Amino acid sequence: MDSLFFTSDERLFFERVIEDGLLQNRRGVYWWVVRFAVAQSLKMDDVPDERFKAVGGAGRSELHLEQVTGQGQTKMPDYDEAMRLMLSVKHGIDLVGDEKRYVDMLQRHARRGLNILAAAWTSGRSFHDFLLDDLFLDANLALTHDDEDRAHVVTDGAMLMQGLKQIGVSATLAADPIDGPRLTRFALTLATVDDYDRARKRLDDLAFAIGLGNSGIVLKREAKERRVTLDIPRPSGTWKDISWSAIRPSLSGRQELLAVCPGVDSQGQAFVFDLAEAPHLFVAGATGSGKSMCLNAILLSLLAARRPPELLMIDPKGVDFADYNGWSKLRDRSVITDMSLAVEKLRGLVDEMESRQEVLRELGVRNIAEAQQTGSPLERLVVVIDELSDFMMGRSGAEEPLIRLAQKARAVGIHLLLGTQRPEAATFPGLLRANIPSRIALTVQKSADSRIILDEGGAENLLMRGDMLIKLAGKDVVRVHGARVEAADVKKAMTRT
Repeated sequence: MDSLFFTSDERLFFERVIEDGLLQNRRGVYWWVVRFAVAQSLKMDDVPDERFKAVGGAGRSELHLEQVTGQGQTKMPDYDEAMRLMLSVKHGIDLVGDEKRYVDMLQRHARRGLNILAAAWTSGRSFHDFLLDDLFLDANLALTHDDEDRAHVVTDGAMLMQGLKQIGVSATLAADPIDGPRLTRFALTLATVDDYDRARKRLDDLAFAIGLGNSGIVLKREAKERRVTLDIPRPSGTWKDISWSAIRPSLSGRQELLAVCPGVDSQGQAFVFDLAEAPHLFVAGATGSGKSMCLNAILLSLLAARRPPELLMIDPKGVDFADYNGWSKLRDRSVITDMSLAVEKLRGLVDEMESRQEVLRELGVRNIAEAQQTGSPLERLVVVIDELSDFMMGRSGAEEPLIRLAQKARAVGIHLLLGTQRPEAATFPGLLRANIPSRIALTVQKSADSRIILDEGGAENLLMRGDMLIKLAGKDVVRVHGARVEAADVKKAMTRT
């Protein structure tokens, strides 16, 4: 009997949907979710890439096609032949007589669809309502509206004015709305200064009034008198996808030492900053929020730098960064997956930091940039840790070297890029927080998680799928929509350097 295979995290998602989403029937089964996932993946035109092929190893979950498609069933409907024909027509290949290729294609659609569902659905929301909105209502809108009309399906100027009136705010539209990748920006002139305070305190009521439910609206002051902007989310079916290839040109000819671009701002402009000035970065978000995609976009940005840094990469799961194995700029040409070895490497970096400081003193310079100008062979090094909580919660001894690196490594060109799915106080302790002021928050479950990352709320209202808030040292928070990075993008970038 043919089977599909899933990771332990994907199994946890099955359980989460059944326990938290299918509230009317908590005796649901995994293959229900797999069928929904395949339907979601089939909305996309391309073939799922190799990241979504069958997984191996201990801890994986197996579902027989007898469950997923009804293959060989006599008592239940058998949709297997229909699925084969649908996939054959969808991709222009004959899967009717090629069992191995058919199972592989179905496997890829199932895992890609799960990835999409995990990014779009949040616990506590009815999964029935989510499917109605995302699979059916958005699909119907696509059939009945052209692109221009769909951009304002939820909110137009008249609807916004009515919503503002309901919360006691008097304003007029100051300009035509501007559509970004996921948000529509409305420029408003408030009738009085007091209207700003009323609007700020009642944004949740405004969202409810115009039919957005819990979707976050962002209010910002502008330089002109009584001028503000409201960024209002649109339906996911109207979102514009941001590919890595679309933002890659924005990194050409930059003057920054380590220019990185995780995505575009709310109006679609590439958001670029200098990691060398950050000088370390903490990235956190819940499962499915797009954290790994964000880290990959930052890494590809580093590969595109004028002088690409050396990388030391630590990935406890051994999955997200596997494509970087063998790259010439990767220390030991391998991503570290063994935690004991990882801690040993971090302690060794503290010694290397002190050796580099001695080199700077001998050269009579203050930092690595000045040292390189004298002809020194010192290269910048970016230390990437994909799941910080595995270090901090496991009492591995990694906290001390990480704090020392965060405190003193900037001048010698060693930078930290730390990621986690669990933004907890124990994961990001005080001394580390004090020395890593630059942070990226993707969607989190609670406002308390957002405050741990950013020192303020807001990330709990993000839209998943790479939607993020970026807070750089000494600057205001900026909302950014992450770029989609494919395995092919990583391989292409590695061949260029």
